[in-house]
Amino acid sequence: MKHTFVFHSISLAKKIQKSVGFKSLPLDLSYSEACALLVIASSQEINQKEIASKLHLEPASIVSLIDELGKNGLVSRESPNGDRRKYRIVLTKLGKIKVKHIKNKTYKLDNLLRKQLTPKEEASFESILKKLNAYLAEWKGGENEIPGTKRYLAS
Repeated sequence: MKHTFVFHSISLAKKIQKSVGFKSLPLDLSYSEACALLVIASSQEINQKEIASKLHLEPASIVSLIDELGKNGLVSRESPNGDRRKYRIVLTKLGKIKVKHIKNKTYKLDNLLRKQLTPKEEASFESILKKLNAYLAEWKGGENEIPGTKRYLAS
């Protein structure tokens, strides 16, 4: 049986995740945790709802993710003006170190993969990825569940 785009894409994604080494030291993170740290690092002030939106997750799903990052000393919740009803999520010193490791590893792998393609192949591949990502972002099919996790995509 001929493999589909979906299975080739999943296989490539798994190989990329393994190559980056999210699960091994010094990162020791899930893919969701690594993505959340990058989202938090990209904003001066961000709350859980905004993180959920950027990760395309339901706000309720993000609570356990932020709790886990907090338990591991990577983020903290800060209340502006002492208002306990509102708070923002900020990286700790250790969280900032993890973000540097994530960026370093992903940039190195990105450069290595780009060297395997001609400039024309690289441009074409990037264009195709953007097109498929945009389509899936708008698509309403499927289960709205991220396979292998307890997190749910925002509808």
